[in-house]
This record gives sequence, C-alpha cells and structure tokens, in this order.
Amino acid sequence: TFRFKGTAGQSFGVWNAGGLHLYLEGDANDYVGKGMTGGKIVITPPAGSRLDTRTSAIVGNTCLYGATGGKLFAAGTAGERFAVRNSGAHAVVEGTGDHCCEYMTGGFVCVLGRTGHNFGSGMTGGFAYVLDEDNSFFDRVNHELVEIQRITGEAMEAYRSHLRAVLDEYVAETGSPWGAELAENLEDYLRRFWLVKPKAASLKGLLASTRANPQ
Repeated sequence: TFRFKGTAGQSFGVWNAGGLHLYLEGDANDYVGKGMTGGKIVITPPAGSRLDTRTSAIVGNTCLYGATGGKLFAAGTAGERFAVRNSGAHAVVEGTGDHCCEYMTGGFVCVLGRTGHNFGSGMTGGFAYVLDEDNSFFDRVNHELVEIQRITGEAMEAYRSHLRAVLDEYVAETGSPWGAELAENLEDYLRRFWLVKPKAASLKGLLASTRANPQ
C-alpha cells in the first residue's frame, strides 16, 4: 500500500498488479489505471477541499484503457473515453466525459453523475450503473449495441443489492460526501439509476463477472 499527496502526471497506476494499492490525495492526469490487471487505485481531493466532487475533474482522459482487473475509485469526475476497452476492472466516479465505456468487454462502471455523449459505443460486455438526475442520459447513449433499463422492478433486486455494496465500498475508500448522500438515501435515488448492458447479454450472467476481480 502506497499513499501519495499532490498531482500525479500521466499513467498513474499503469499496469497496476494484484496486491498493489495506491492512494492519492490530490488529482491525476490521463491514463490512470491503463492496462491494470488487479489491485486498487483510490483518488480523493485534498483534505479540506471545498470543490464539489460532482463537477470537479480529478482524473484525466482515457483512464482504465485496456484494463483487465482491479478497482478504481475516484471522488470526482473523469475526462473522455473512461474505461475504453475495459475487460475486467471495476470503477466508480462521479461523472465522465464523452465516449465512456467505449468498446468495453467486461467489468463494470458506476457513474454517480452526468456523462458525456456516445456512452457505450461498441460495448459488448460488462455493464454500468449511471445516475441520471436530469433525465438527459437516454440521449447520451449510443443505442446500437447497448440497452438501458431501470433497477426498480422486483426482478432487479440483485442489482439493487449490488449497487448498495458498490456505494458502501466507494464511501469507505474515498469518504465522498456525494457518495455518502447516495448510500444513506439510496431508496430516494434508485429510480434515477439506469443499468446499461449489451443487448446480447443476459441479465442473469452480468453479476457473475463481479465476483472474480483480483485485488
């Protein structure tokens, strides 16, 4: 476990391996977690920061490019092409730019805020949760290969339970006030979450992929 303070340049945690946990209090540039295979990367604002994590960038573009495992928790927003070609990493951020989850083939992404356009373009595996407070997400999705649905129905209880666990872990790792608000009042926010999955993927098989992520 390593703990850092300040600003990281490009490729923080690139090819991160199982058992290696990196904590950064500050921010990071592009390619965070590129090609990571395991372990954990946690990025939080400086202690005492007054920045609103829902609107403040904390990592740059193309983070988790080609990642195959591990976890990334970033208490802020990410740039463009977040989790492109991700095939196994798990990630939570509070917003993203355009092309999130592009060509994704596995793993899952949880976005606790606004996304850019072209979400899920070429996405053939994995899945995502997206909080859509202003009902704009439908128009930001590339619907060619993915479909979106709510998680409020009776048949979606396993996904609601999974989302609760994801939020609890995110708050425990980052201390995010927005994450804590969602975790403590999830019943009030559930109807605002979308589940994004490939059209060809069965709902029954999606959660199985979250149980074998190496740390």
